[in-house]
Amino acid sequence: MSTPTAPRLLLPEITEQEITHEVLLDFELFWASHYDWLRERGYLLRPRYRPGWVASWVGTKKWRKDCEDYQVQELLRSNLDAIRVSDGKSVMLRRADPPSLSDELQIGRLLSSTSSDRRNHCVPIHENITLPEPDLRGRDTISVMPFLVDWDEPEFGTVGEVVDFCSQVFEGLQYMHNLNVAHNDAKFDNIMMDWFPLYADPPHPAYRFFKLDWSGPSKPRNRTLYPVKYFFIDWDLSKQHDLSSGTPVRVQPGYGVDVYCLGNVIRKKFILGDPRYCLPRRNVEFLEGLISDMTQDDPAKRPTMDQVVIRFAEIRKGLSWWKLRSRVPETTAPLLPYWLYSPIHWAVQLSYIIRRIPAIPDYTRNQNGHSEV
Repeated sequence: MSTPTAPRLLLPEITEQEITHEVLLDFELFWASHYDWLRERGYLLRPRYRPGWVASWVGTKKWRKDCEDYQVQELLRSNLDAIRVSDGKSVMLRRADPPSLSDELQIGRLLSSTSSDRRNHCVPIHENITLPEPDLRGRDTISVMPFLVDWDEPEFGTVGEVVDFCSQVFEGLQYMHNLNVAHNDAKFDNIMMDWFPLYADPPHPAYRFFKLDWSGPSKPRNRTLYPVKYFFIDWDLSKQHDLSSGTPVRVQPGYGVDVYCLGNVIRKKFILGDPRYCLPRRNVEFLEGLISDMTQDDPAKRPTMDQVVIRFAEIRKGLSWWKLRSRVPETTAPLLPYWLYSPIHWAVQLSYIIRRIPAIPDYTRNQNGHSEV
């Protein structure tokens, strides 16, 4: 007797127009249908989402990928960038989960209400807008947040820049845990950074190597001269736990996972590398012991975030100025170019010392503030 096979799901074929972005994709239709409604509430979407939009390259000799309205951010289907009409600032709009699906809105409100604490590295919510009607999953709210960019571009130039990143994300996750909140998804792409210090103009969300207005290339500056603040995002898996029973934080659901996930981000970015993202780096051996403990297979053997922050503070104190100003090139980089470039690197570092620019960046010393974050 043969075993019955499950019926195949028939997915709609992707048309040539969809492949070439000449028509809006399915997830874009929501944004286009709410273009005027959002504009009335003070948020302007890009030209692609205007009523009656026609692809700018159609009927011309333009290469479609060179056109701004070709650009689509397919990985973040619930998010879309916009301009706040009142001040021209870039923001990110997110279709948040309703309470029936997750605690995203509740956690977002909680973390935004405590934004004055320096340890808070959770993306703030400027406001929540109620939609005129919910979708089939019950989503009826758009959260307005700062426009952030990927944290790993441009590349880290010195040990001091790596130390600053680790310090911020460690204290950020510690802060969440002190509020009894487990992120539950503290992975590589759920960490972002403020664009403002590094970029003279906001980069395009779908192609960060160009400016948002598509007027030219987007060229980031270095993190030592222009310190940035790093943020955690995405609360749809997050939970706030009731610790009134006295149960130790370490064994609460999510906390040990958070420690592991964040340790794994640092391990893959700097220590071991990851074929999808990056190659391992030199001069980061001081991280290995702590990161090894954070990524123990047994959750009970992992340190709490309070312990991680304390241990890293001691590690940080033990790093010499020479170490902090040293480069962090890829381990596979040829040694000859590495040594040939060293005099130039150290001449630059000497100029920083003379100008009293710290080896470990500090985003709070930026003279021009931040982009609303």
